Amino acid sequence: MRTCLRNLAGIKISIWALSAACFLILQDSVSARYAKPLEGPEKVEMKRFRNGAGKISYPDDQSDLLTNRQIEPGKDPLKPHNFLVIITDDLGWSDIGAYGNTFIETPNLDRLANSGVRYTNAYAPASLCSPSRASIVTGLHPVSVNITEHIHGNQPVGPDRKLQTPPVDQALKLSFETTAEVLDGLGYKSAYYGKWHLGGGPNGPGYQGFDTTFAAGANGLPYSFFYPFFNWGIKDIQTVSQQGDYLTNVLTQKAIEYMLTADTAFIMYLNYYAPHVPIEAPDSLVQKYLAKAGGTEEGQIPNPYYAAMVTTIDQNIGKLLDALETASMMQNTTIIFTSDNGGLSVREVPGFDKHTPPTDNFPLREGKGYLYEGGIRVPLILRTPEMHGSPGVVDRPVTGTDIHYTILDLLNVKTDKDQGQSLLYEQQDERALYWHVPHYSPQGGKPASAIRKGNYKLIYFYEDERAELYDVANDPTESTDLSKSNRTLAKQLLDELKRWKFDIGAKDPLENPLYEKK
Repeated sequence: MRTCLRNLAGIKISIWALSAACFLILQDSVSARYAKPLEGPEKVEMKRFRNGAGKISYPDDQSDLLTNRQIEPGKDPLKPHNFLVIITDDLGWSDIGAYGNTFIETPNLDRLANSGVRYTNAYAPASLCSPSRASIVTGLHPVSVNITEHIHGNQPVGPDRKLQTPPVDQALKLSFETTAEVLDGLGYKSAYYGKWHLGGGPNGPGYQGFDTTFAAGANGLPYSFFYPFFNWGIKDIQTVSQQGDYLTNVLTQKAIEYMLTADTAFIMYLNYYAPHVPIEAPDSLVQKYLAKAGGTEEGQIPNPYYAAMVTTIDQNIGKLLDALETASMMQNTTIIFTSDNGGLSVREVPGFDKHTPPTDNFPLREGKGYLYEGGIRVPLILRTPEMHGSPGVVDRPVTGTDIHYTILDLLNVKTDKDQGQSLLYEQQDERALYWHVPHYSPQGGKPASAIRKGNYKLIYFYEDERAELYDVANDPTESTDLSKSNRTLAKQLLDELKRWKFDIGAKDPLENPLYEKK
């Protein structure tokens, strides 16, 4: 039987909601979890002040940002400010130690969290990979770039689906400015290593402002995490690896080589393909977790193979931190760690279903492909030398789109983009976060949109034109629908969601004329 303490650690939950969550746990004893309350630093808020907005503009003295400047005797030189953005693929919110998990061992991510800020209410821009990744590198909502589902071709609708979903762009258009292109105006060098999934060829990251790319292209996943990794599309990684090599390890090694040999300030996006399917990991770690789970993976959540994948990511985070510390680069490098969406909580499609479902995102509801909390709430850790205040925990809702604005804020670059805000600001008002996924997901998610404002989240489902309302601050399991008992609030949030959709130009699904009701 799972324990309530392990899964609810780090979340502010009322006594009522805690009791409800524990009742749900008692009903579900299929898999074992290992738990203890999370011990972490005190809650703090970092306080900065907005300098205003406008079109892209840069500090007058750009040399201060990039190279050692001429200094007065006795003063330290100002070193370049580097950025390392680490994005995992399908990592569950509760699947690392810093977020309460003690079955999966992640000492290096815990170390990063304990030296920075852990956001407990961080959200992916979407419940699927491509739209989230497009938002992270542009600072724009998935609706604005017309990528609201993962890129896999606009499939014709069949008679089994009630709605016809809107087409999406099959690549990130070159007209959208990436963070790398903005920083190019400051003389920064930029690198994109790992999963891109926003178009290949002339739409790859090398055409989107990144000076150096590696193992990046149209591929949404590797054929195998072991050499040769990909069976089409991506070849550069195979020239520097050999039989037995593991994809996550090779990406990290190349990233370290890039950072340690950089001759000017840089921004690097390190995009692990893990822990996405296929669920594969080095055998030594698999055997460790199989033993920890009692010698079998049957009914075990998290799956031991998945746990081994996450620990492999953690080991590579340790290599990155050690390399930066040895090179005395930690004091001038901002590190941001997150996931593109929630963890996969269902069996994957045939061909990639081995060792799935890999996780369940408990105490959050559902997972990847859904707009319930398990599909969009993700881990987010920020460590920056510019942090104001002590390391700690921030509970206010933030989103992956905010990463773009945080980087610009640290460099005092102003922009007229207004679809996110710096993670360094103490929130001055109660902003709303929005999601629009008018598609059917392979995981079973139905076309839906959502809004979170304050403690509450409303999800609108297009098939039956129905809304659900949850107090996610006190009911993270989303077990109590308040849409009937609090009709006034439900209507207010639904109206606000509709206004946002109109303003941003969101495309809704339409009735499917081929639909055959069963």
